Order: sequence, then C-alpha cells, then structure tokens
Amino acid sequence: MRSDALERLLERSDALPLGNRAALARIVALCDEASATPAGIALEAARDEGFAALLMRLANSADSGSVTRVSELTTAVVRLGLRHVQGLALAAPGLRLLSGPNDGLGSARVELHRHAVRTGLAARLLAPVGVEPEHALTAGLLHNIGLNVLSLCAPQLFADVLSDIPAERAKVGITHAELGARLAERWSYPGALAEAIREHDSDTPTTRLGAVVHVADRLVRRAGDRPLAEARLEALLAAQDRFDAFQG
Repeated sequence: MRSDALERLLERSDALPLGNRAALARIVALCDEASATPAGIALEAARDEGFAALLMRLANSADSGSVTRVSELTTAVVRLGLRHVQGLALAAPGLRLLSGPNDGLGSARVELHRHAVRTGLAARLLAPVGVEPEHALTAGLLHNIGLNVLSLCAPQLFADVLSDIPAERAKVGITHAELGARLAERWSYPGALAEAIREHDSDTPTTRLGAVVHVADRLVRRAGDRPLAEARLEALLAAQDRFDAFQG
C-alpha cells in the first residue's frame, strides 16, 4: 500500500461508526479527576447510547459478581469502578467495529471481536504489579484494531491478510499492529496504549504493557505453557463462553 493509499485509509477510518467520541474522551478525562463522581460520569455516558448499553450489560453480567440487577447508569458505574469504565471508554470505538457489509466476512469479524474480548480479559488477569489491570484490559481489547479497520475500509485486503498473516507487510505495506498504532495515535489514545498495540506481535516488546498483551494474545491463541495462568485463564474464558451463549 502506497503512502497516499494508507493516508486515505486512515482518513476513511475517521468516518467509521465509532460513537460519540467527544463524550467518550470526556469520560476518560473525568475518571482521572479527584472530584469525579459516578453520577457525573453516568451523565456523560448517557450521551452515547451504545456505550451506556455496554455499561449496563457488563454491570449485569455474571462476571460482575452480583446477583442484584442494575437498572440505572450511576449504579452501573459504581459496580464496574472508575478504572474499568475509563478503560471501556477508550476501547468502545474499537469494539464498535463489529458490523460490516454483507460481504461474506461477517464470521471473521465476529471471531476477531471474540478474540479481542478474550485477550482483554486475559491481559487484565495477567497484569503484574506496576501494570494497571484495566489498562491491560483496554490494550487487549484493542490490540487488533488495525485488522478491524481493514475489515471495514478494505475488506479484500482484510481477507488477503487473514489468509496469510506472515505476508501482510508484502500485501498491505504495513502490519496490522503498525496500522493499529497509527490509528491509536490518530484518535489521541494514550501513548502507552498505542505502543502496546504496535508491540503486541513482537517477540521482544519494549514496554510492560506491550509484553502483557503479547503474552495474553498468545495464551488465548494456543493456551500457552504456563500451567497456573492457563488453568485460571481457561476458567475465565469458559465463563465468557457461557455468557456469550446466554446473550446469543
């Protein structure tokens, strides 16, 4: 892909159905303020219908650890916690890139999303001391955002890349990890998040967050070789499978 074609792809990404990015950016900022309140964050969340629905769904999921149903946003924010809500606000645009044209690639997009959710959960579980678990969750959710954008803006390239990931640079001129990092920078994501996306396929990540996502991605793909982490991860992913089945 020539530089001008890549620039057009990046420009097209700005028109994708990413929701109310101003409201989401305000939520991210609010969660870092000492004076932030669940009610104030809920008010901002209500400006984005899709994000509000996501918060309600997660607050009422089996993973929330409560049998009491949540019926309003403020309580959902309290139950999930500010760091979780902040991470979800960062990840929400990427999670919206599920749907696409009826081009025969729907199942691939769904599987891409499923892998992203599972990698995010794994990254949060595996985050060591010094790495905020909710930051790890966000980075895991978004690590393949380059593929998500390709699937909507350049579906034929997406299909070509899926058929031969090792040859993606030759096919596209850039890896999906590099494309994802460019998108993260374009959308003003934190630098650490953009770098983790860039490094998730690297065998020698230079940042701790990138290393966590790299390990989580590999564990989800092939169960890994760490028995304790694998056992805990299998239980977590089995719970996610049950929840997915319930939602379906």
